[in-house]
Amino acid sequence: MKTRKYFNGVLIAILVSLLFSCKSDNTNDAIFLPKISGKTGEVLVILQKEKWEGDPGQTFRDLLAHEQYGLPQPEPVFDLVNITPGGFSKFHQPHRNIIFYKTGKNIKKPKITIQKNRWAYPQLIINIDAPDDESAIELLKHNGHEIVTRLNTKERARLTAYYKGLMDPDIVKSIEDNHHLFLTIPTGYSLDVDEVDFAWVANEPQLISQGIFIYHYPYTDTNTFTPEYLIEKRNYFLKKYVPGPTDGTYMSTEEMLKPEFSEFEMEGRYFAQLRGLWKLENGFMGGPFISLSTVDEVTNMVITVDGFVYAPGEKKRELLRQIETILYTLKLQL
Repeated sequence: MKTRKYFNGVLIAILVSLLFSCKSDNTNDAIFLPKISGKTGEVLVILQKEKWEGDPGQTFRDLLAHEQYGLPQPEPVFDLVNITPGGFSKFHQPHRNIIFYKTGKNIKKPKITIQKNRWAYPQLIINIDAPDDESAIELLKHNGHEIVTRLNTKERARLTAYYKGLMDPDIVKSIEDNHHLFLTIPTGYSLDVDEVDFAWVANEPQLISQGIFIYHYPYTDTNTFTPEYLIEKRNYFLKKYVPGPTDGTYMSTEEMLKPEFSEFEMEGRYFAQLRGLWKLENGFMGGPFISLSTVDEVTNMVITVDGFVYAPGEKKRELLRQIETILYTLKLQL
């Protein structure tokens, strides 16, 4: 099956030369370093106040604090906190995500470097160094997607490590036995539906609901991986297996805001992703969802893992990130 490249070749070459790890993860870091601080999705940007209020700061806001697609109420991709270089202290050093911005004539050329676990574990530090603001802004604009990816990947990795220590062995085994795939399902979830072609795992504390659907169907050709076809299949399974609280209601996909469709490779496997809103047909409920679809080459089946959040009156970005993290642990049992 042919897949599209996630980055074009030119951009890959630029990123390889600019982005590298100055300090890789060390198993001893977890023992000898303090735990990270700060909220999930929060990023400290170390930048002079006048620059934060000027073009460099606006570039960071455009890159990291624009509105997250597929949420019912506006929320930024990341929460940015500006700290001036003089105000950066030992109190801030253990923060989970830190971006240092530095310009000066002694810097020969613009570059981005990555550090891990400098003051805490598991920490990510991104250094932006350039001769002047103009070249620094250009650097950020050209490599913004990779910076966002690095931050998102690190946040998922932290949650994954946490969930691995809390796995529910019974649910994980049931999914493996009946659907031939692995997901890191933490305790607190329940297996509410388990049919031949569909499963529903739910976490429902008080008024919040986080759910994961697993469904599979025969793979025909590459036209399977179009947003239209994936949405059609999604709606079919949701109507069949996910009824609402009253007769005649069921979960569906909200298409007034078109789901965002993307393709990527993870560990050598092709995935198609949808990110958007779900709704309750003939009802008034709704919220965000994200789904990942791939092909099991052994069984020639399309495998979809699909997560949703229902949290009226609450912020949903981090609730959805928790679900997304579980989906990204998907492994097929080959």
